[in-house]
Amino acid sequence: MKHGQMLGKNSSPRGIVMASEGSVVLTQERFSDTSSVPLVNERHLYRVEAQGVPLGSDVEEPMARRLADLSLRQSLLFGFPLMLADFGVMWATIFMVTQVQSLWLTLPYTGVGATVASLAASLLVLIAHGSGLYPAIGMASVVEFRNLVKASGISVLACSSIACITVTQGDFLYYASLGMISLPMLLFLLPSARFIVRSFMTRFSWWGAPTLIYTQPEQARYLVGQLRGMAERGLKPVGILVAPGQYWDSGCKDIGYPVFDVRDAMTCAIGLKSTWVLISEGSESEASLEIPATLELIPNRIVLSQKNPVGLWGERQCIGLSGGVRLQSRCPDTFRCMVKRAFDLFVSGSALVFLSPFLLAITLLIRIGSPGPVFYGQTRVGRFGKSFTAWKFRTMRVNADQYLEECLRNNKELRAEWDATHKLKRDPRVTWVGRFLRKTSLDELPQLWNILIGQMSVVGPRPIVDSETYDRSYIVDFPNAFAAYKTVRPGLTGMWQISCRNRGTYEMRIYWDVYYIQNWSLWLDLYITLRTVRTVFLREGAY
Repeated sequence: MKHGQMLGKNSSPRGIVMASEGSVVLTQERFSDTSSVPLVNERHLYRVEAQGVPLGSDVEEPMARRLADLSLRQSLLFGFPLMLADFGVMWATIFMVTQVQSLWLTLPYTGVGATVASLAASLLVLIAHGSGLYPAIGMASVVEFRNLVKASGISVLACSSIACITVTQGDFLYYASLGMISLPMLLFLLPSARFIVRSFMTRFSWWGAPTLIYTQPEQARYLVGQLRGMAERGLKPVGILVAPGQYWDSGCKDIGYPVFDVRDAMTCAIGLKSTWVLISEGSESEASLEIPATLELIPNRIVLSQKNPVGLWGERQCIGLSGGVRLQSRCPDTFRCMVKRAFDLFVSGSALVFLSPFLLAITLLIRIGSPGPVFYGQTRVGRFGKSFTAWKFRTMRVNADQYLEECLRNNKELRAEWDATHKLKRDPRVTWVGRFLRKTSLDELPQLWNILIGQMSVVGPRPIVDSETYDRSYIVDFPNAFAAYKTVRPGLTGMWQISCRNRGTYEMRIYWDVYYIQNWSLWLDLYITLRTVRTVFLREGAY
């Protein structure tokens, strides 16, 4: 079937194929620009006009070359703003550090700051390009963070090392301290700059790689929602591809995107200027979705598999002429456990020292706000299933658990909300001081002590409470997840806090706990720690 159209109740084929010079365009009768199709439940009829040779003949090679050239242009277009951001942040950071250093270290020559900054910024762009950071379309945030930190670290250390070797002995301290001062700053500034650039660029219609989605019809709506929810990652859905037998009864008719026969994938890709295709097998209970040959010539293909998930750190491997994916167990070895523990000690110890005046101020507010103790200890399940007392600033009235049971018995709406998320947006137990502490997540700060003494970690699954009111269902209804939970220390922050926090369901919390355990790495811990700063600052999901 050589046409594509939005499926509707009374839709009928009206595709037209015309031959002339070798170009293929996709037009629609009601709109002049496919990117302006509104997401409404009405039919938009598309007509494919192929100018050149009839479809199905020897047009594959020139069509594939056009898509390859288009992919290169799109990569340059989407990657250029990120390249400017990286170069600018690196240059400004190195230059600022050198100027501050010059206040106490006098050099016999001037202009060194701009020279070193330009060299470091140029090296960063080159290394980042080799790491796939331009344009980094579809790359996981933590993988992008890891590659960015590595690229910036190598560039700064390379410049400092070269300078230390070539300069006089009196200038050695100047360049040796350059990396130690600038690297911690870049750890925060570079990811922040890329986030700001991406957030700004999503306002423009030209930003993002037009992406086709080939999947089981019932999965199409979910995948479209996922891509629209992560628009800053660069994948912009423009159409749905379905198998020939599913074309007329696809279930995709109300999504708001055109639906095409997968046999016309190349024609649609050129018409919609799409150089990316997302291929999903569907759910675990469904038969595998066969990947047709028509998708092989689209330059960029992402294959999602529910039956054999690759995980966050899967790597491609080759054995002879056969290719595969290396799936590593994320169970940390002794060395990584020691590094993680050292990270916990450094963060918790430093935070307790620097935040001590702030912690004292919170203590006074709680004393003034309501009668009762300053701290609240609750028994939680920790590593190896051992119980421990997790400390928090008290944010609720005294006898809060008994008061909650009474409220849940008398209010069906509260009971339904509690059963769904184990959270209440307007919790009647919370005091006015406690509401402020919860919105800013400051009530969790006493758990730094739990981290310091080894009961918790900075990053990990959210600690669970073994009671009917709280997390008994975690233990009883999700035994595999609970078994994984017991292998690690619970964390002050984690994937759930930065992904959905109070906005997600209880099942989503369990999903993110298991995801973290299965994909654990030191890079993931560092990413979550820095990402938590943004979550707390913007109060994402807090109430």
